[in-house]
Amino acid sequence: MLKKLLLGALVIAIAAPGMVVAQGREVASSSVRSDRDYWTPNRMRRARELPLPRVSRARMTQLLAEDLGTTEESTISLPTGTLQFTSSRLVPRKARTSFPYTTVGRLFFKSREGNFVCSATVISNRVILTAGHCVYDAIRNRFFENFAFVPGYYRGQFPSGVWTGKFAVVPEGWKQSRELLPSSADFGVLVLNDKEGRSIGQATGWLGFRTEALVPNHVHILGFPSNHDGGEELHQVTSGDAACCFDGTAVYGSDMLAGSSGGPFIQNFGQRAIGQSGANGPTNRVVGLISYGPTSGIEKFSGSPILDASFLAIFDKACGKAPGNCQNRGIPQRPKR
Repeated sequence: MLKKLLLGALVIAIAAPGMVVAQGREVASSSVRSDRDYWTPNRMRRARELPLPRVSRARMTQLLAEDLGTTEESTISLPTGTLQFTSSRLVPRKARTSFPYTTVGRLFFKSREGNFVCSATVISNRVILTAGHCVYDAIRNRFFENFAFVPGYYRGQFPSGVWTGKFAVVPEGWKQSRELLPSSADFGVLVLNDKEGRSIGQATGWLGFRTEALVPNHVHILGFPSNHDGGEELHQVTSGDAACCFDGTAVYGSDMLAGSSGGPFIQNFGQRAIGQSGANGPTNRVVGLISYGPTSGIEKFSGSPILDASFLAIFDKACGKAPGNCQNRGIPQRPKR
């Protein structure tokens, strides 16, 4: 399966001239100030956590059977109901103000149905990563509006301020998806405006990333799910038992629901100890994000697309919007105090 995924990524990377792999747009708003004025504390309190898209066990079994080239779905082992994980709020809570937790926040946005909130992560100097379904409505074929990112959000507090969106981009695959999940293209990238002469990366630092590294792996998953602390606190899950692969996605044990969409899957989260080797790979690299969950209350998992060439295409498009948007491609950076 991984060979198949790598081949798919190569096809995107060597697409013929003129083929569109990423489409973006300037964020709809009259000015930076208008977005900051729009997101009053009252509107943020009333914003609804975007429901986590659900994928049925039957659909996942069908996809896995197709990948394995069999019509006997009854012979397919799908261990999504027994995936092992741990789940907790941050302890101590003030850890949210320390790197690398500072890189994760709530992403507010406006749609035709009202105001909603997802989760997102800073992955370069002015760039954040979230789910494609938190950026672009693939049913109505339009970008959402009035994006505002609040890193380190905690019960109505904004320790690093509110950062407005400037440019949004999603893969062409997500635009054409009609929001059918699982989707290997459920990525969204936003470029944020500077605030008071500083970039978001200078204020919070940023996480690195790795492509084609989600499976196999052990991950730290972060987000703001409404089913834990009402979405008002950052929640964390650690999981090392993946079920793979479903249309270029994989699932890990998790109990986060609405509002967690876009939250990062992170390899080797934290800080390397003195004397600790790099044998298990680099620290603080995003390898996926929360894209979908189960339809059953019994099963507990979060599904993620595998970062691939389609992700790199939208990341590079965001980087190219202005000098200084991106630095040290894929390598984490601590905040500048």
